[in-house]
Order: sequence, then structure tokens, then C-alpha cells
Amino acid sequence: RSRPFPSISDMAAAVAAAAGAALQAAARPPRAMAAPRSLWIAALVFCSLLAGGHTGKLDEGPEVATEQVKEEALLEVKFAKLRKQYGIEDRRTLTAFFELFDLWIMLYRLNKIDAVLVDIMPACEWRRDEFTFKAVQALAFTRWKQGRYREALERFHEMEGWMGKHAALVENIGHTYNTIGQYDEAERYFKDALTLTKLKAKHRNETGNEGGILLGLAGVQDRRGRHLDALPTAVEAYEFFKGRDLVRGWDTSLTAKAAMQVSKLQLKLGNLTGAETFSAEALKIFELTAGEDSPLVVGALDRLGSIYIRLGRREEARKSWHRAYKVASVKDALDLVEILELHNAVLDTHIKGVEGLDRKAFTMYFDIAKFVVERVRAETKQAAGELLVLGGDCKQGRPLLSEAAELFAAETSIDTTGLVRQCRDLMSFCDGTLKQQSKDSGGGSSGGRGKARSSEL
Repeated sequence: RSRPFPSISDMAAAVAAAAGAALQAAARPPRAMAAPRSLWIAALVFCSLLAGGHTGKLDEGPEVATEQVKEEALLEVKFAKLRKQYGIEDRRTLTAFFELFDLWIMLYRLNKIDAVLVDIMPACEWRRDEFTFKAVQALAFTRWKQGRYREALERFHEMEGWMGKHAALVENIGHTYNTIGQYDEAERYFKDALTLTKLKAKHRNETGNEGGILLGLAGVQDRRGRHLDALPTAVEAYEFFKGRDLVRGWDTSLTAKAAMQVSKLQLKLGNLTGAETFSAEALKIFELTAGEDSPLVVGALDRLGSIYIRLGRREEARKSWHRAYKVASVKDALDLVEILELHNAVLDTHIKGVEGLDRKAFTMYFDIAKFVVERVRAETKQAAGELLVLGGDCKQGRPLLSEAAELFAAETSIDTTGLVRQCRDLMSFCDGTLKQQSKDSGGGSSGGRGKARSSEL
């Protein structure tokens, strides 16, 4: 959940490395110009070169969650005005969206992104310019953050087909293979990324994202049970990011992610003091850079809970797991397995190894549990309703979607605009189908039409 990911700016800069060759290909005589795919790739590379002229938000200033939320509100208003005035396909509107996307992805506004990408993708795909490339990247990053890793991998490989081997993209593919358990592929891509990064450093005097690649390699070594090999690799990644932070003058979330990997390995090797130190540092940085309700703090709080319980500090463990439980319940990408693990962990602090049962103590978790039940109920109804509608059964599917829309609309702790919209879109489709069915008294042909339209949805 806390893998380092190069930003869209990093990716664009990586594509820029191929700009010279691509532009030369585009400038050849008419016979070479006749290949539309070559021109398409050249256009992507050229426009990405323009887009990669800056070094990304990490270099522009500190990551401060409170400031990002303020900027988010301003950019949302700007995007909404441009969209209304010029339409979603206008260059000014798209520029505003991708500026907003950079903030949304850092703040884990995954539902908001999903709701807009429905319109952004078709608006960008036909253009065959830098916005097409950015849209594919945005979709890939979003699917990765949502835990839909294979969908993200498909998009990354699509970009690999356009760009060839470039360090930032190859690193992203390595992280994805590592996450889905294909460690041979992950290690191969990480080693390729490290080679490309070192070549870049040698010829351009740039450090690149060597820390992120080392962190990925540490993850592969860890998952293969090579903890003693993984620890120095993770420490090297941490020192890389920490050193860069010292030069810049502020902490970044990448340092926190590296600290989390170090703490994980320290915990596995039995060094509880070291694990606590690195986990506490990661939590502090995550709170500053991403906010106290960010999904990133869940992992750090969970890790600290595990450390505290092993150190015999039950009350501190309980507080860490309670807070992690609360934050996990409001994440855009709801993870039921994670929630149940945190639920059981915090309850165990009241049950295991204690004399007597303080029943009143459990009441502090009632609101979280009730909230999770309502969320699951809404999302389950939406999933079942969608399935029935896509299968041509609007009579049973529409009521479920209606109930889900009402439950989502009543929720105020997270942004459910996209979920409500999805339900209502399917309900509107059903309304048209049911009206058509009522006109066809024979009924035989209307069912066929309903199924055909459902399959097109």
C-alpha cells in the first residue's frame, strides 16, 4: 500500500529522453512520414517533452496536507468553471484537470478521480497528443491506488509499447509485478530500471529515482524471505530520500515510505526499538504531507500497534489500532480484509491477557462498526444491482440501485458523488428499458432488446 511511485511529471520527463530520435524520425522524407503510428509516438514524445519541463511538485515545495486541501478547493472551482464554459474536450479544461489530478492522487481522492475519468478518457483518447498520454497514466495510477493492479499493469505495458524502456515506467512496472507476487518479473524490471537510472546519472549528472528502485528491490527480497539482504537495501533507499530531503529543506512522503520498509524488516528481525523509531518517523511525515486521515497513516498506525503490543505497551497499541480502524473505514478504496484485521486487533487488546471484561470500553467502537456496515450494505447493493442490470434484469436491479444511491447520498464523511452518479446512470438506463417493455405487450422481443442495450452499456 505504500509503494513509491514516480509522478506524471517524472513519467513525462522520462518520455522526453526519446524526443530527439522521435522528432528526427518525424522529420524524415514523406515515405517515413506515412506511418501514422510513428507520427503518433513522435507526437506523444514531443508533447511529453514540453510537459516534462518542470521537476514535479516534490521539487516545487514541501508536501503539506493543509495547504494541498486549500489548493484543491481552488482548482476544483477552476476546473468546474472551465468545464462548464468550454466543455470537457477543451485544452484549457484538460490542463486544469491534470493539475487537479496531481493533488487528488496525493490526497487519495480516488472516488473523485473515477467520477471525472469517465469523461476525461474519451475526451483525450481521440486527440493523440500529450493529453492522451496523460490520461492513460492517470488511469493507470488510479487503478494502482485502488488496488486494481492488473488493470494498472495493462496500462503500463501499453505505455511501454509506445515509449520503450524508460527508467520511471520500468520502475512502475516493477512495483506492480512485485505487488501481485510475480517476483522474477519484478526483479528483472527493477534491475533494468536501476541500470537505466545509472546510465542517466552518468551521462546527464542526474540522480533520478534510484531510491525508489532500491526500495522496490528491498520489497522483492523481503517477500522472498531474504530479510537480511533486504534490510541494507531498504536502508540505502531511506538514506537516498533522507539525503535529498536535507538538501531541499523539507520531508517528503517517499522518505516515510522508505522508513516503513525499514521498520517492517526491523520488526521481522526482532529489533523492536528500531522498528518503532522508523514507524514513528513515517507516521509523523505522512500526517504532515498527506493528512491525518490519509490511507497512508493506516499502515504506520497498524505497524506501531504491532510493535507496542510486543513491547507490552497495551494502551498505546489500542490507541494506534483504534485510530487506524477509524481511518481505514473512511478510505475511498474500502478494504474489508484490512478493516477486519484492525477490528480484531483492537478488540484483542480488551480480551487477550486481561482479567475480567470491561464491556463499556467496547462502546467507543460502535460508531465505526455501524458506519462500515452501512458502507458495505450500499456497495453490495450497488454491485448486485449493476450485475442484474447488465444481465438484462432491470426489474430486480433498479430497486437495489435506488437503495444504494440513497445510502451513498446520505454519506457525508467521504465523497460519494461518483458512486451516486453510477447508480443513477444505470437507473436511467433501466427507466428507458422498462418503458419500452411496457409498450411491447408481446414481451418476447423487448427482453432481447433490453439485454442487447445492457451489453452495450
